[in-house]
Amino acid sequence: MPTWWPWLALFVFATHLPFFAWRWWRSGEARFAATSLTFALLIVTYALQLFAPDLRIGEVELHVICRWLAWASAVVSIYMLVAHTLRLKTSSPSS
Repeated sequence: MPTWWPWLALFVFATHLPFFAWRWWRSGEARFAATSLTFALLIVTYALQLFAPDLRIGEVELHVICRWLAWASAVVSIYMLVAHTLRLKTSSPSS
C-alpha cells in the first residue's frame, strides 16, 4: 500500500464526519448517528495506523479492532439507509 494512502483516507473521513454529525444533530435521525459513528471509527483507525501502529489488545493491533468496529457500524448505517429509502418508496403520498 502506498504510504500516502492512510493520510488520504484520514483526510477524507475527517472531512465527511462534520457534515454527517451536523445532519444527525439537525434531524435527530439515527441513520446519521450510525454514519457519524462509522466515520469517527475510521478516523480513529487511520490515526492509530499512522501514529500508534504498535498499540495492541492482546495479539491484535488496535487499529485492526477499530476497523472491524467501523465495518460493523457501516453495515448498520447501510441497513438503516436502505430501510429509510424503502419506507419512503412504500409510503403513500398524502393528498
